[in-house]
Amino acid sequence: MRKALTVSAIAVVASMAIAAPATAFAADASPSPSASASATPGPKDDAAKSDSSDKAKAEVAVVSTPKDPTGYKAGEQVRFQVETSGDAKVSGSSDALSGISVKKVGSGTYEGTGTVKSGYGIGTAHLKVTADYGDTGAQGSATFLVNTDGAKPKPDPSKASLSLSTDGGKVGDKVSVTVKDAGSDSVATVKSDAFGGTVKLERDPQHEGTWHGTATVADSAKSGYYRVDALLDGKVVDSAKFGVQGKEAPVVGKSSLAVNPGSGKAGDRIALTVDAPSINPKSNVSVDSKAFGKVSLTLGKDGKWHGTATVANVQLGRYDVNSSTGSKAVFTVTKSGAVKPLKPSDHKTPHGSVNTGMAPADV
Repeated sequence: MRKALTVSAIAVVASMAIAAPATAFAADASPSPSASASATPGPKDDAAKSDSSDKAKAEVAVVSTPKDPTGYKAGEQVRFQVETSGDAKVSGSSDALSGISVKKVGSGTYEGTGTVKSGYGIGTAHLKVTADYGDTGAQGSATFLVNTDGAKPKPDPSKASLSLSTDGGKVGDKVSVTVKDAGSDSVATVKSDAFGGTVKLERDPQHEGTWHGTATVADSAKSGYYRVDALLDGKVVDSAKFGVQGKEAPVVGKSSLAVNPGSGKAGDRIALTVDAPSINPKSNVSVDSKAFGKVSLTLGKDGKWHGTATVANVQLGRYDVNSSTGSKAVFTVTKSGAVKPLKPSDHKTPHGSVNTGMAPADV
């Protein structure tokens, strides 16, 4: 009799131990109306349970607020925060959200986002998160209101567009800016160092999802290219490249100047080429010399500036040629036109103490 009672007692104790975690899991399976909750840890084996159950935690709370008090609309983003008891692999799932992502923002703190699906309907949606600690795990759940009936999905931010009236300018120039995002009711701005910071745009009353504004190239802007970002509610949705011609003096050594031919008589036509890949294509590039005056160049398809000059009726001799980009060259005005290089067979040895092997050219 004593032996039978002992066996029965053992059976009862074993039954209670097995049922305990199942009861806790069942209680967690029913969504709570609270915004946050945590589930009983789920150890991977009985040995791990006693050592790690105290640290397993996954408390989740929805921290964003829907624009409409009746619930989040399709396309709106739901933000949530998860508190854990240490480093864990945290993931989330919800039948009302797509594109759920979670990232660590601090010790034991994670933040996540998801986008409300279209066609979900009206009601309470559930979010479940799981924290995997390696030797154990925990689950948490939260709820949020959704109302997608009759609502247009918010446009994908990647489809928003930014347009500028020009792709470059000098300090003080005005630039017209337009941002479009079909059906959006966001706050639109553009931001760039070329414009000295942020420029707020005004909504077009006649065209839904369109904003306009005017930006001014800042005095502080240096020559070069700048990124211009279009933002809706502070989020970058599109970008463009903008070139600036600043007030600073050109940097010598960043360009080259070619004069072809390098000599000629009055009335001759000569070709001028400036190669300056580091400056703004909208820059005004010119070449100046007492031999032919000042000549404005035009940007060619090869990315270089080209122009033609006519040799003036000036005194014979060598003249400096300067470009506005800082590069220099020399041009020689002659009596009979361009000096042609001598062929090796025409080289002569002059009389005297110096044997150069070259005959001097007449200018």
